[in-house]
Amino acid sequence: MTRYWAGGGPSDYTIVSGDTVTIGALSGKAAVVVGGVEITWWNAETSGTQYTDLLDSGGAAVSAVLSSTTADGRALGQIPRVQYPDGITGAWASAGGGPRVWMAADVGDQAVATAVGFAAHVAQSNGHGTGVANLVDASVPPPGSRNVGDLFGVVTGGGFGLIPPSAAAGAVLLNPPLSGGSYVGNAVTPPLSSQGQNGQPWLRLQQPYSSTDDNPDAVQFFSTTSGGSSVKTGWFNGNGEGRSAPSTVNRIAHRVFEYAEGLGGPSTGRYAEWSTNPTNAANREPLLGGYGTGHSTKPGWIEATRIFSGLQGVRAGGSYNSLSGITFRGQRSGTGAPTSGTWATGDAVVDSAGALWLCTAGGTPGTWAGAAGGGGGSTVSVMPTWTQDTAAVGTGTYRVYNPAASTLTLRSVVASIGGTAPAGSSLIVQVRVDGTAVFTSGNRPTITAGNRYSGVASTFVSASWAAGSYLTVDVDQVGSTTAGTRLTVQVLAY
Repeated sequence: MTRYWAGGGPSDYTIVSGDTVTIGALSGKAAVVVGGVEITWWNAETSGTQYTDLLDSGGAAVSAVLSSTTADGRALGQIPRVQYPDGITGAWASAGGGPRVWMAADVGDQAVATAVGFAAHVAQSNGHGTGVANLVDASVPPPGSRNVGDLFGVVTGGGFGLIPPSAAAGAVLLNPPLSGGSYVGNAVTPPLSSQGQNGQPWLRLQQPYSSTDDNPDAVQFFSTTSGGSSVKTGWFNGNGEGRSAPSTVNRIAHRVFEYAEGLGGPSTGRYAEWSTNPTNAANREPLLGGYGTGHSTKPGWIEATRIFSGLQGVRAGGSYNSLSGITFRGQRSGTGAPTSGTWATGDAVVDSAGALWLCTAGGTPGTWAGAAGGGGGSTVSVMPTWTQDTAAVGTGTYRVYNPAASTLTLRSVVASIGGTAPAGSSLIVQVRVDGTAVFTSGNRPTITAGNRYSGVASTFVSASWAAGSYLTVDVDQVGSTTAGTRLTVQVLAY
């Protein structure tokens, strides 16, 4: 049904009689336009039933409206627009309960809208949703009686109907039914094998290239979950490029197997490969290949012929001969072990001096141990030692110069007490290279009160000990009640 508009026109005002006015020989009442008067609509001039199913100009349900007081932007006394109930094209209007007058609806707007809607309907390919079974020249059974694989086409007599696959010579069915144990309906002429790889394919799908990848997919594969959801698991996009996704969270989207053992496997060569694509196929380079477990020298290897990049690290080991795995993270810009960031046990880094560091306990920054062979290729290993009979706070004056002809890397520092342990507070030492501290305040070798050993301190601000540079040791703090005696400080560098 349709609601029609009324009111809001040039003659739609509420007017009352005013004073007597005489003009020449004629006398009458002056017309006075007033606002704020309630307007109701009825189905008869007298008596009858009031229309209460109205909509105001804003679409709200109302049973009456008030003529304008100008507060709404309309002229004084104007009757605002209102929509009659469905199908009503006119009604008797009463202002303030006074005599009723006929107010016809404005059907022009609705007529235009109807014409536009009808034109759009005519333009639709199937505006009424007509099914094949509704056509006068088609004879098909109801949906429940139709068979998967049946075709729709011209049947005997010239009409349209269903054709069984066995009667459709030359038809191609992507999911043909079985008949007597054999597939029926597929009649495809195989391409000529003599044409080789450049010959005509069994099936070819081609679309114009889309740089924004917004072509429809060429082929799609879906899986239905136990909950009934449809999941797209494989597809070739509009540019013919393969894509895949798992059917659920713990499935593998794509798997490549080596040759089956039951058929003579496992593979003895590469069974999977990513390669270059030169004009001459003989020049292809296997950038990344997977070797079968039957290969004589590379059983089960994954081999890259160029750089294999892992932006967050490369993991090695973890199952061979009971070895633990390590993750190589890259090279630091400074010397020594990392002093910031969060690291995991088994992380390995190389510092700027070429020294290798291994994280032995994860954390921020974790605990690190150095490996021999760093320090710019030096094979020199030194362990200078400083001693003090009774620990006393002071700046070190005994120097130990680098005995090598190249830069050494500081690996670790330990402090120990051979006599009375410090009491009251910790004993803390600092090591300096050419007068510059190598530890931050919180990383200095520290013997806590009542103990005789600091443990290994290896988190350096800088671990570089250049040729010609010297080391000194400061005592920054001793026990507040007992200083500590027979102090020894050892520095390992190579």
